[in-house]
Amino acid sequence: MKKNSARREQYALTAYLILTPLICLAIALFLPLSPEVIALLILLIISIMAILCTALSEGRRGVVELLKKLLDWRISLKWYLAAMLLPVGIILVSGVLALFLGWIPRFEIRVPAFSQLVFNLILVILIAVLEELGWRGYALPKLLGYRSPLTSSLIIGIVAGLLHIGLGLAAGRPWLPTFLVPFAMSAIWTWLFLHTRGSLAMAMLFHFAFDYAPQFVLDAPLPITQAVWAQAIVGLAVALGLILLYGADLKRGPAKELALADTAGR
Repeated sequence: MKKNSARREQYALTAYLILTPLICLAIALFLPLSPEVIALLILLIISIMAILCTALSEGRRGVVELLKKLLDWRISLKWYLAAMLLPVGIILVSGVLALFLGWIPRFEIRVPAFSQLVFNLILVILIAVLEELGWRGYALPKLLGYRSPLTSSLIIGIVAGLLHIGLGLAAGRPWLPTFLVPFAMSAIWTWLFLHTRGSLAMAMLFHFAFDYAPQFVLDAPLPITQAVWAQAIVGLAVALGLILLYGADLKRGPAKELALADTAGR
């Protein structure tokens, strides 16, 4: 019985990793919709496919357990700080890199209008919840049952990168750095995931901070092409540093014991 259940989960995971980026790319390339509508549809596909694949492989109980991860915020304060400050640091260093490369005349911190801050707050929360429910809520814990943390990060990074190409094309962004940003950040997310015992909440907080911070540093003075390239370069550097420091497990110690909480007890 357990073998059949494990096989169903593997098939569902494979379907998720293949179909999700293909559907999202098709939406971006072939539907005559505005970039905003395309982005919303892609976000919904990421989360809906995760719920659907969970339902098909694990039934109602699995879906309930997946959604319950959204509500578990019982994590040490130091990891709240890490989840917020690390992405903000990446964005700040991206701004410094842009200054060093001559892409901007000066480094400046700006504060957008209050209405824009509120709108972006709601938008980025929605993005963080819908994306992370799929990537770190569903896909990463399943992958860690069969692959090393580094390999799992690479797989999710490739899938998320391909999917973001569709978002980038809709928004007029260059495809290569648009792919490289989520590809690089995937290893950093996995590092955080393992150190917080598989916390979806910290993954969402990290995602929120990474998407919300650029409006203070990179949005106005830096064209979108250079902004995305700066994020990609710094993200790759941080990811490489973590890999060199921790190795393929992205953690000192038995990573699987920390990452497979969602399969325990079944």
